[in-house]
Amino acid sequence: MFTRYFCRLHTIDDKPGSILSLCQLFEQLVHAMIPETVFHMLQLGCPPLHFAFHWMVNMFVEYLPVKEVLLLWDRVLGFDSLELLPLLAAAIFVFRKADLCAAQSMDEVEMLLEEFNGIKVVPLLQQVLFVTPLVGT
Repeated sequence: MFTRYFCRLHTIDDKPGSILSLCQLFEQLVHAMIPETVFHMLQLGCPPLHFAFHWMVNMFVEYLPVKEVLLLWDRVLGFDSLELLPLLAAAIFVFRKADLCAAQSMDEVEMLLEEFNGIKVVPLLQQVLFVTPLVGT
């Protein structure tokens, strides 16, 4: 697990699956899915990547309950891809979108994004991977 996945998260590299490409994927996802939330966070001085980077580098270990971490890792192994990390990070931002848009300070944003109660890995990943927006909405 370490040599196949973890080491890529702790090495600066431009190869696919490295932390740099995962950060780029995360930013593309949140800018496409919730641009107004990203804009609001940037106005508050809280770039979303500031939070997501720590989540991804640690593979969510310090943040999610153990059961949820294992469900995430199971999918990383099953899909043989670390791209699930930025997908989950983006899904968390989408899940917290309304609260993040209502935040008035960096402290409020930090408080919202440190709270992982109620975060379920599988439904959030399914939401991002399998829900397609309706045309014309």
